[in-house]
Amino acid sequence: MLLILWLLVLLPALAYALRPAEGSVLAPVRLAVVRAAVPLGAYAVAVVEIASALHTLNTVAVAIAWTLATIAIAAAAVVIRSIRDVAPAERVHPALVLREELRSRRGATRRTWRRTKSAAAAAPAWQWGLSCVVAILLISAGVLAIASAPNNFDSQTYHLPRIDRWLQNGSVDAFATGIHRQVDLGPGSEYLLAHLHLLSGGDGAYNLVQFFAAIGCAIAASRLTAQLGGGPIAQLATVFVVATTPEILLQASSTQVDLVAAAWVACLATLVLDEFTRPRERIGLGDTESPASYVTPPPASDALYLGLALGLIAVTKTTGLLAAAPLLLIWGIGRLVRDGRRRRACMCGRSPQRCSRTDISRAGESRVKTVAASLAVLAIAALIVGPFLVRMQITFGSPLGPEMLRESIGVSTFDPRLLLVNALRIAQTGLDTPIAPLSNAFAAAIAGLASLMGIDVNDPAITFGTTTFPVPAWYPDEDRAAFPLTGLASLAGLTYFVAKGPGLRRAYAVAVAAAFIGVACTVSWQPWINRLVMFLVVLAAPAAGIAAAALARTLVARRRAAVAWVLIGTFTVLASVAGILTVAYGYPRRLTGALSVFTLSDTEERFIRRPEWQPQYEQAAAAVAATSPDTVGLVQGNDSWEYPWWILLPEGTEIVALQTVIPGTEAADPASVDAIVCAEDLDECETLAPDGWEFHDLGTVGYALPPDEALA
Repeated sequence: MLLILWLLVLLPALAYALRPAEGSVLAPVRLAVVRAAVPLGAYAVAVVEIASALHTLNTVAVAIAWTLATIAIAAAAVVIRSIRDVAPAERVHPALVLREELRSRRGATRRTWRRTKSAAAAAPAWQWGLSCVVAILLISAGVLAIASAPNNFDSQTYHLPRIDRWLQNGSVDAFATGIHRQVDLGPGSEYLLAHLHLLSGGDGAYNLVQFFAAIGCAIAASRLTAQLGGGPIAQLATVFVVATTPEILLQASSTQVDLVAAAWVACLATLVLDEFTRPRERIGLGDTESPASYVTPPPASDALYLGLALGLIAVTKTTGLLAAAPLLLIWGIGRLVRDGRRRRACMCGRSPQRCSRTDISRAGESRVKTVAASLAVLAIAALIVGPFLVRMQITFGSPLGPEMLRESIGVSTFDPRLLLVNALRIAQTGLDTPIAPLSNAFAAAIAGLASLMGIDVNDPAITFGTTTFPVPAWYPDEDRAAFPLTGLASLAGLTYFVAKGPGLRRAYAVAVAAAFIGVACTVSWQPWINRLVMFLVVLAAPAAGIAAAALARTLVARRRAAVAWVLIGTFTVLASVAGILTVAYGYPRRLTGALSVFTLSDTEERFIRRPEWQPQYEQAAAAVAATSPDTVGLVQGNDSWEYPWWILLPEGTEIVALQTVIPGTEAADPASVDAIVCAEDLDECETLAPDGWEFHDLGTVGYALPPDEALA
């Protein structure tokens, strides 16, 4: 926990150092948090990559890196505080002097705190009620994250074992394994977990990465709401929508990676909208122009933060790029449109005489700066994700990874009929409810449409593996939990954006819609598709919050307050109940009942997905541990659980793979190991065991020992 406290101090310190100086910026404290989180995440990735290149990915290297970071952040905070204490006339444009003098000497943070206290004191009871629900859910998710051991299915297979392989090898280079996902999927979130493992000595803090990512999603979403014109009520509604979404609550205590990716996407989105929420720059600023009308152009740091956020998205989960692309297009096009308007205003405006030659020159140069900034964003992102892409190119001959990965996850058709069906299936799974007739009718309608168009609703080109549509997704399981309330509210909000505007809202709605279309056209439907679209849920939440506030305001203005209370009250109660039931009875982590985290041991929690496997793993690990092996060979299938071996075998035991599906890597020789453990692929395991070794088949798990050790 000392490590967590260290990081909790480090983030606010960096946020203070990077807090915006612009007095006109929206939600400066939240922007400071975003500005701090993005560089910290990029720094964590860079430390892993640099240490890996030197083959020194170990506790000493990481501890030194974070000690240096702490010293640098503390020094930056002190220096920036001293700089900002200098008289404004000595350090800023003269036109900003008046604005600087109007600032409170206590700074933006204290002013924000005072405003928050005043707003809280004046808030009505229903706002306090919503805040209490959010607080209860936040605390509950935090308790689950701290009290439970990592037990996500994918984490047992590849998220967590890859970390132990990296630390064992001292490098993140490709290694021999029978599970290709340990090598070819984006490692950004696992890089963060590797830091925690090295500094804390285990996996006790693993769940907190996604917990803080969930908080980051709420912070960024609420700021997006403010940037899109939503007031305090809309911002509170947005946070409430995010906090009560079952899939977000479930993943907030998990070692999945979807919330981490969603947080980086939300950070990118709020940084993009900064381009459009700053006051417009006036043309022809001269000595006669009032200081209040002077507005600085977009700072050069925008490209830095956007590039870092884009790189973090790319290295964490590439599906997030489906949202990053339209958002960055809006940013680039918006800048170019602004540059064009500025130049036309100078050349052909009503008062061209007020534009000096310098103003006209700057207006023309701004387009060049926009292009340069766009290239800088891509270059910075490439620095973050580049090393991973290079490894993929070297290992698989493609920066996108092996063909088996693209074929299993990606859509392999351009048929618009199939893509339409894929989009509808994704929507049905996300909006699934416990009302069986409703869910069945939706699914039947999709199947009927597919049949009418002459295609198979489960066509392999748009379906993962052998899975079949539909599947029940309403149950609060972290791999499947649907979000009908959040989804419907978000759809209504995005429709409201398109219908009512203004232009920024319409552009934002188009970007979210484009991201969904991108998912439907590139990602095959699968039973766990709901967790793969978490970044879309977070991006759409501000639309739900703004629409809810606008609906209440409209109905009250029309003297229909009772209708407003019924509609919004019903949604609030249902969402609150869904959230509370999710943390109370969710799966595979819950607060109450027979499977509560308070009634199970850590080992029982780890095997809660497959409790029948626990005695087999424990028996095999105990038998192998009794021989005091130095090296243990591993045999596994594509979905085998590898992580339990890293937990159950003695610390310091080297685990090596006896099979590999990774080109250019060599599996270990069975004769070179002291014991062999297997999961699922038992026939292959028995075949690989050297002659004379005794093989033990326990059902799903097996192990093999040399003759002398077996007799012992």
